Amino acid sequence: MPVINEVVNNDRETIGYSMHCPGCDHMHIVWTNRPGAPRWTFNGDRERPTFSPSLLLTASDHEDPKRHLCHSFIRGGQWQFLNDCTHDLAGKTVDMVEEPE
Repeated sequence: MPVINEVVNNDRETIGYSMHCPGCDHMHIVWTNRPGAPRWTFNGDRERPTFSPSLLLTASDHEDPKRHLCHSFIRGGQWQFLNDCTHDLAGKTVDMVEEPE
C-alpha cells in the first residue's frame, strides 16, 4: 500500500504528495511540481519514497509544542528526524506508515 498520497491541481496534474508524520501526528505535503512553491525531487516510489532536500516545517505559534518544528529527511520509505525537531521522534528514524483513519 502507498504511504503517500498524490496532491493534484484542477487539471488533475500531480503537484505534490501528502503523508502522515508520526512525529507531529499531522499531515505534511511535499510539493514536487507546484508553481511558485519550493520543489522537492521524488524517486517515484510511493511505497518507499525518497524526497530531496530535507523537509522543514515550522509553526512556532501552534498550540501543540510538538508541532513547533519538524525537520526530516524522507529516504527509502523512512522518516529520518533531525535533532532540532520539537517532537518525541527527534533524532530517530522510523518507517513511514499509511495515514491513520
